[in-house]
Amino acid sequence: MNVLKKIYVYFETKQNRLHKKLKIFILGRRPFNTIFSFNYHNIHHIVCFKKKFIHEYLTSKKYTFLDVGAGYSPYYELFEPYSNEYIVVDLEVSLPKNEKRNISQKIGFAESLPIQDNSIDIVISNQVLEHVNNDLESVKESYRVLKPNGFFIGSVPHISPIHLEPYDYRRYTELGLRKILEDSDFKIVKIEGNGGVHRAFAVTVMMDWYLSEFKLDENQYFREKLHFRLFLLNGFINSMAILMDFLIKSRKRSPSNYSWIAIKNS
Repeated sequence: MNVLKKIYVYFETKQNRLHKKLKIFILGRRPFNTIFSFNYHNIHHIVCFKKKFIHEYLTSKKYTFLDVGAGYSPYYELFEPYSNEYIVVDLEVSLPKNEKRNISQKIGFAESLPIQDNSIDIVISNQVLEHVNNDLESVKESYRVLKPNGFFIGSVPHISPIHLEPYDYRRYTELGLRKILEDSDFKIVKIEGNGGVHRAFAVTVMMDWYLSEFKLDENQYFREKLHFRLFLLNGFINSMAILMDFLIKSRKRSPSNYSWIAIKNS
């Protein structure tokens, strides 16, 4: 019986590993999600926006980065070639326990960063401001820790289902994003939405499908098996959204996401 049990465990482990590799091959892994992933449009836009930022603004010198609320730092590899130091500030529960990359972890809040004044070259804030208690204080903290002429880059949702409850407090228009950046004394370089209403529709519908039903006293969970089983449908919806946004010009009123670049005044 012990031999049979070991054989069963062996083949089950092999099967699980194969399934995991197949899932990564088809869906990708953040931030390099494929078109078969539910959040392809948002993540793809964020990655492209950051690559353009790197190409246009970063030189061969090394920079000190601060990634606020980054968790496991999915965008680290984009910035790693330009990094002298890469710092992540997040809640203890959100930080990886065995971080092997060249990342300095600090426990803290976006509204009260454990970082010295004028010490950071680039602050990153991806999909964070909608989850903090006080978004204006969070942006002002990013301003405080930046060196003069330092960059503040990030992204926020405009249209999105409720997620990461109970810490999902707000959505942003371009007007609201401009106001919070300007009220924190930032100079805005660029704010860019990720396509038109059809891409927003695709992201919203699929995100609603694959997240668990909203319950005020329960945390969300992601329906991974269903997401994988319907990868062809995901790909079709994402492809049709791209086509429709191409055929019907975006009116710039309904992107699902905004990305920005801002600079601390010297």
